[in-house]
Parts: sequence; C-alpha cells; structure tokens
Amino acid sequence: MTDLTLAGNASTTPNLLDADISIELSPETVDEFDPDPEILSKGSKVFLTHIAGKDIQTQIYAAKRLLSIGYVPVVHMGARNFETEDEYVRLVQAHSQNGVTHGLFLGGNPRKHNGPLHEALDLLNHGVLRDANFLHAFIGGYPEGHPDIGPNALESARQHKLEACRTHGMTPEIISQFAFDGDAIAAWANRIATEEPNLPIRLGLAGVTSLPTLIRFAVICGVGPSMAVLKKNAGGLMKIMSDRDPGDIIEGIEAGFFGASTLNLHFFPFGGWKKTLTWIADQRRS
Repeated sequence: MTDLTLAGNASTTPNLLDADISIELSPETVDEFDPDPEILSKGSKVFLTHIAGKDIQTQIYAAKRLLSIGYVPVVHMGARNFETEDEYVRLVQAHSQNGVTHGLFLGGNPRKHNGPLHEALDLLNHGVLRDANFLHAFIGGYPEGHPDIGPNALESARQHKLEACRTHGMTPEIISQFAFDGDAIAAWANRIATEEPNLPIRLGLAGVTSLPTLIRFAVICGVGPSMAVLKKNAGGLMKIMSDRDPGDIIEGIEAGFFGASTLNLHFFPFGGWKKTLTWIADQRRS
C-alpha cells in the first residue's frame, strides 16, 4: 500500500488508518481477544454480533469482558433475531446494568421470521430505551443500496431512525455495509455528509482474508456491484488463493471524500482479527 496522505484535502480527511478504527467480533471469540494497544488503542470500539438462535448471555458476558479490558463494546441488536419482545427488553436491561452505552440497531436476519420485531426502527422506538443507559446508537448504511429496500425507503428510514435516536437522547452514527469500490464508497459518504453534515460516518471494510472467503461473505451479506471490482483484480490462481487487503479501497476513499463529516473505518475481520490488526500495524510503519 502506498502513501495514504490525501493530497489537497488533508484538512478534511485524515489518514484513515490512524483515525478511530473499530473492529467486529463474534461474542464467542472475545475470551481470546488480546490486541496490542499500540495497534488498537484502549477505548476503541469493538462491535459484537447478534446471531439468531445464539444465547444472548454470550453477548452479555462478552460485552462485560471488553469493558473490563478497556474497550468499548458496541452490541448488535437485530430486530428479526429476537423471538419475543421480552428477549429484547432483557438484553437492553442487562447491558445497561453492566455499563454498556453503545449499540448497533439493525433489522437483522432472517428475512422471514415470526417474531414481533421487524426492523431497526421497532427497536429504536421501544420504550425500554427510555430507562436504558445507551448513549450512542449506530444505524446501518448501504453504499451500494439495499437488496430488498429501495433508495427512497432507505432515505425515509434513516430520517426516522435519526429522529428516534435523538428522542431517546442517543448520539447517532452511521455505519456502512462493506464494499470493494473505494470510489463508490467515497461518493456515498459525500452524499451522506452533505445531507447530514453533523452525522459521523463509519465505513465498513472487509479485513485481510482470501478472495474466496471475501466472495462468500459478500454473497451472504448482499454486497452487489463492487463484487465485479473484486473479481476483476483477482488475476491468476496464486492471487485468488492469497490474502487480500483493503489498501486500494482505503486509497480510493481518501482520494474521493471531501465532506466535512467525521469519517472513520470499521473492519469485518473475516480472516481473523489478528491478521487484520497486524496488517494495520504494518501499513502505519510503511
């Protein structure tokens, strides 16, 4: 990866790898999470997934452990992953009692479900948040659009979610699905920054992993147009099997973003958190 300094726009876009980086983990892996604080500093945000059918106690324990070692847990809550409304209430209350203050509110999976909660707005409008200790709410963003929701509906939903966050006194921040086209991600971030100039933006990137793994997760997560960019640069067999990093994507973002909003990176470490954090450290030294 080449020099990440953004020529001509350094006053608005920082060197993103030196900014406020966050990373995502499954709750089951938190016991082995011991990052070098020189790479992922204490106080950094660590997002904890919420998977349908998993015991919510695992996420509760993982968040407590992250707090104990000096990191800020951001707990995912997917509306369609809750079998009952009470399950959501109990999860919010448990996290609040343990001092968790950051949450990511999502529609979640599966698309077909029998539970009472259907979308992120159902969670954000719920009365349990009035007495909760959540201070910071993340909402989803989609640089390539959403496979099941049109652009007008996405825009309307974002506005309603921002209003709900502020009603409960939570500071909102948008976090995006990962994609593989830095120019397209920057264009989307510019649009959001223009429409919501005070809304921080956290851009999702796939961490260091192999091309087959990236493609598999991209299909699962509904990543669309930028898959062509990923495949076009695959090359021969050795390139296909070797690990890929997001360096070119970050360069595209830094070259194309001109908005005044706070911009940070979030990593989905499909190849493992150690591999991604080691790569970040190497880039900072280069």
